[in-house]
Amino acid sequence: MKLLYLNEHLSCLNYQMNSDMGFACHRLKKDDMYQINNSKSSCSLFMIEGEVSVNSGKYEGLRIMQKQMIFIPQNVEILLESTMESKCILLFWDRNVSVCDKLFLSSLPVTDEDMEADDLILPIKKNLMKVLDSVGTYLEAGLLCKHMHLLKQQELLLVLKGFYTKKELTAFFSTSTGIRQHFEKFVLENYKKVNSVKEFADLYYVSERSFSRKFHSCFGESPYKWMQKKKAEQVLEKICDPELSFQEIAREFDFSSPSHLTAYCRRMYGMPPTLLREKNKK
Repeated sequence: MKLLYLNEHLSCLNYQMNSDMGFACHRLKKDDMYQINNSKSSCSLFMIEGEVSVNSGKYEGLRIMQKQMIFIPQNVEILLESTMESKCILLFWDRNVSVCDKLFLSSLPVTDEDMEADDLILPIKKNLMKVLDSVGTYLEAGLLCKHMHLLKQQELLLVLKGFYTKKELTAFFSTSTGIRQHFEKFVLENYKKVNSVKEFADLYYVSERSFSRKFHSCFGESPYKWMQKKKAEQVLEKICDPELSFQEIAREFDFSSPSHLTAYCRRMYGMPPTLLREKNKK
């Protein structure tokens, strides 16, 4: 299909001639080698026709056949060898996804299981193939507007959410450490700002139940227990600072009085703050 008004497209600031993000279509002849450069972002490989094998790196020997797809984390070296005439579409993930999509990706369960390479491959279902077919049509016609790339990425995510189970998607994205790291980073950067699990969940824009389940899968214990331990660590750190009075510490951690701080220290550490300070003198 011929693209109309080509000069208008080429003169637009949003026209992507060369970009590290978005979709790219590649046709490979038998025995062709193709090095995927994903140094700028994670990417997904969608085999539209034919078959390729991975010739290097952690996925060496893996075969990706027609109507299959795989997620490739950023900076994971992938050299493809085409075993027959093939056509594939690559999506280099744009980080400018909607808040809704970010929350969806971060809501996927964290798995510590070592996945077999074959488990990382998912079939391209009918609804997803329709999206990819339209992307291929646009790319081959030269319709390279950056808005097209972003809209089609969002549509692709919508199809993944609508027609693939969370179990399938957890396996698909499991090689991306970003899911776990994003959540861990969020927790470590924000736990001092909240006073309850509910406040933590609200800050993450999920239900308390969903937050607790994800937290447990990531940290191995309930958020309440973890937060109590962190609070105890912070209290002890302040007590060990001789420049701070116990009244100041009680006020900082919302104890109603220094006597309540004392009761807390006896419960958590088996001794009052005066002895804790003496014991931990440097």
